[in-house]
Amino acid sequence: MRLNKLVIFSLLGLFPLLTGDSFANRRHFTYCYESAVLPKGGREIELWNTLRLNRKDFYRGLDNRTEFEFGLGGNLQTSLYLNLSIASEFADGAIQTEQSFGISNEWKYKLLDATADPVGLALYAEGELNTDEIELEGKVLLDKQIGDLLLVFNAIGDHSFVTGVVNGATDTQPENITEFVGGAAYFLTPSFTIGIEARQQTKKPPLLEGGGSYSAFFVGPSISFAGPNWWTAFSVMPQLTGSGSDGSGVSESGKYELQQHEKVEGRLLLAFEF
Repeated sequence: MRLNKLVIFSLLGLFPLLTGDSFANRRHFTYCYESAVLPKGGREIELWNTLRLNRKDFYRGLDNRTEFEFGLGGNLQTSLYLNLSIASEFADGAIQTEQSFGISNEWKYKLLDATADPVGLALYAEGELNTDEIELEGKVLLDKQIGDLLLVFNAIGDHSFVTGVVNGATDTQPENITEFVGGAAYFLTPSFTIGIEARQQTKKPPLLEGGGSYSAFFVGPSISFAGPNWWTAFSVMPQLTGSGSDGSGVSESGKYELQQHEKVEGRLLLAFEF
């Protein structure tokens, strides 16, 4: 009995440590960004893993990002990323694998607060340099917490220059992406949320990847949990519908776009103060 009581009291003592939430910019989704920023002097490391599964034929993609965030004060924060992507797919009668490495720099400025103001508003800009791509991305971030309900919407524009091989020669061509992402999450406790995310992406890839215009819509569940100096979020996003301008990426049923997008994506975020 004494041992059982000791275990119970030990667990009760650990409970506040497991459920506390001290993060000023904790994320409750994995695709949606919120307007909150780190305070001045705040530092955080985020580990990202995104798994992308199934195109027209065999396809497996894994994107890993390690992010170092720094609060600069004045509602401004910046981040540095180390990026690694690897993808294997069936092409030309065999499984082929490609890798890319890169770095990114993010800047985020909060204009309005999601709790104190009628709506939270932040502007986001990111530049990325990879072994085969240069990318510039901008976002408008909107969010609002109403009681235990959190609502988020992002509008995103992305312009890239992709390097590849066309007719046996190396070439660099532009790629443009427009994306709208929204989410709703409910606070079951201050530390635990369940929700749903939706994502509409339209991609115009370079001619070296087939050209045309491709669009896909994803929607799926998300959860998040926070401790005293860490948090995590996870979501699964199956593709519900899609279309391609040349028809080459659409399944026989016409339901999915599988030239530039996958049937399902899953993402896990894990963050720590440092």
